[in-house]
Amino acid sequence: MRIAVAEDSGLYRDLLVRALLDYGDVEVTGQAATTSELLELVEQCTPDIVIIDIAMPPTASQPPEGDAGLTAARELRRRHPDLPILALSQYQEVSWAQEIAALDGPVGYQLKGRVEDMDSLVQAIRDVARGGTRIDQTLVKALLARKRHNDPIDRLSPTERRVLELMAGGLSNTAIASTLSYVPRTVEGIITSLYRKLELAELPKDEQGKPVVNARVMAILAFLRWGRPLP
Repeated sequence: MRIAVAEDSGLYRDLLVRALLDYGDVEVTGQAATTSELLELVEQCTPDIVIIDIAMPPTASQPPEGDAGLTAARELRRRHPDLPILALSQYQEVSWAQEIAALDGPVGYQLKGRVEDMDSLVQAIRDVARGGTRIDQTLVKALLARKRHNDPIDRLSPTERRVLELMAGGLSNTAIASTLSYVPRTVEGIITSLYRKLELAELPKDEQGKPVVNARVMAILAFLRWGRPLP
């Protein structure tokens, strides 16, 4: 698995790269300290996945700039529609996670505090590299704990909410079935039901009859979008 790492903190980037290289199937193809360096790096040698810090400077002469990494992620998606992108952030920022999840293609949003658990981080990297969507479970649990107003998620049963939480965490249907001790067909039925309740059952389709948007991603977006606390 070939990884490009973009992180403006030299110490943090070095520690992350060293930890990644402990995994035999990982190759770090390049490192970037700015978003402009990252864009050049990917053009020179497209990796299997990009890890990008949300708050990093566009150039070496500029200070870290809020969500500059998000802007770079959008540009990467424009240039490389199928490139897996995993965003790292020290903030439980719902809007950033939502915008990352809204990018077409495989994406993830993980909190930097979880990087101490390298096995979990590498599993998230592998999940996204294989085409999945992975949202940090700390953020998912925080959203579930909040009181929300006019939330379509409230239409879901407790079981459907639990399945959606696991979906947002990047689990496949098979993994969800194993976690909940269900047979896969039961999970498929639950997901079909929650799609219907979130009005995702009839998504627009292309000429070949395939959905033009991913219902799974749209369900996760609905979860994130309505994760705001009451004003």
